Amino acid sequence: MMCRVLGANHLNNQEGCRNMTRVEGVDPRQTSFLMRQVFKKVRKMLGRDLTPQKIQARVPRLFWFNIIGEWLLGQKAKVPARLRAIVTLRTAVRVGCPF
Repeated sequence: MMCRVLGANHLNNQEGCRNMTRVEGVDPRQTSFLMRQVFKKVRKMLGRDLTPQKIQARVPRLFWFNIIGEWLLGQKAKVPARLRAIVTLRTAVRVGCPF
């Protein structure tokens, strides 16, 4: 069996290449009212829904834990929220993250 690794073909058993399943994110319209409000606020700030947030929405406890944790970290930050968002986005671009 052949698999694709960094543009080159390798045999599955020699290189240990595995097929990785992708987790589909939840459609924000199918979530609870409060989750939809969080998605709406993020969409307003960044212009689109974030894939990690849609995946976390599959497990509501994880979603809310992450939202509350981010909010608490934002409360203690000495850097203004706008500057922190710009730095985060700029860092994502530099490391090649699509968003």
